[in-house]
Amino acid sequence: MTNELGVSVTTYPRGVVIHLSGPLGAGAAQRLGEALAAVDERATPAVILDLEQVPACDVQGMGAIIAAMKHAARRDIRLIMAAAGPPVARAVERHGLTERAELRHSVREAVAELEG
Repeated sequence: MTNELGVSVTTYPRGVVIHLSGPLGAGAAQRLGEALAAVDERATPAVILDLEQVPACDVQGMGAIIAAMKHAARRDIRLIMAAAGPPVARAVERHGLTERAELRHSVREAVAELEG
């Protein structure tokens, strides 16, 4: 996977959504790390990773997700993964993260839960 991961952020009163687009591959860890660093400055209690536009995820991409989970846990930030398509959902399952990760079917569902 060589395509660069696109990242944008939407802020809500009780959290932020990090919208990812493109395959989660070799460059993903750095781009996702940069987005999380920007979120740290906002002191938000929750982050939603929008995976709807992520068509594939390799081992390095899963490493980026695991690093994001650890980053969030160290800072006591709730991390929710939303709208993962079948390839990404299979990768999450293969790496044994389904029990540890908060997964939602859509960004809308995750945001509604936060804004509750």
